Amino acid sequence: MSHFIIDAHLDLSMNAMEWNRDLRKPISEIREREKSLTDKPDRGNNVVSFEELRKGNVGLVVATQIARYVAPNNPLPGWNSPEQAWAHTQSQRTWYTEMERVGELKSITDLNSLENHLATWQSNKKAIGYILSLEGADSLVTINHLEIAYQYGLRAVGLAHYGPGRYAQGTDATVELDRR
Repeated sequence: MSHFIIDAHLDLSMNAMEWNRDLRKPISEIREREKSLTDKPDRGNNVVSFEELRKGNVGLVVATQIARYVAPNNPLPGWNSPEQAWAHTQSQRTWYTEMERVGELKSITDLNSLENHLATWQSNKKAIGYILSLEGADSLVTINHLEIAYQYGLRAVGLAHYGPGRYAQGTDATVELDRR
């Protein structure tokens, strides 16, 4: 019997929505489809698919949403308003919901759903459990948006990602925060 593995940080929706990867396909097929693309670094070098997660007995992931707001003086890539960043995270959330609908993922929001998933995983390794997290809180337009996110299943928030953020400084941040 192999060990149950938890991946504590996995950018599934970013791979799907920004890199346009269908994670239901085998890695070889994803790489083949990307072999002539040059729009992003590391095209054709993906290491994640649902099939590979199951092969590795990864039954639970902390799955991210991510969308940075960038102030006018911020040189990093991102969205020009918190509202745009919020909307982008909502497309990512919708992707997670769609993957649940087709049986690839299972949202874990409390102890009961975790226990049910663990019991099910032993006999049927189809749906991978995920705990939804937000990598960098820039997309939370107001505190009310945090409540909305909690209602749809968000269970972890990192205030900063990298660079300057609205709520906290991230890795290598040296400029003043813009809290708009």
